[in-house]
Amino acid sequence: MEYLIVWVAVACVSAWYAKQKGRSAGAWLLLGLLLHVFALIILWFLNPVGIDDAKSQAIARKFGVSARYRKCPQCAELIQREALKCRYCQAQLEPVLD
Repeated sequence: MEYLIVWVAVACVSAWYAKQKGRSAGAWLLLGLLLHVFALIILWFLNPVGIDDAKSQAIARKFGVSARYRKCPQCAELIQREALKCRYCQAQLEPVLD
């Protein structure tokens, strides 16, 4: 019984995470039921789609990085993901490897 609860919970988390990345929650709920933890692993490597600039900034503020933005490790301001120098504190940044 506990295994079934965990199975459904992982499928729900897969659907929620897919929705955060701009993908179909219903489809990923089914994939989560079929693939279990592997659906989460696949989602981890998929790029977000259809996320506008405001949504991308909100994700970066919450999680530290998004498709377009990231937080500066020195001053915690939002900067573009490809930036090599923070426009706020002038800190040198490591390039983002995709």
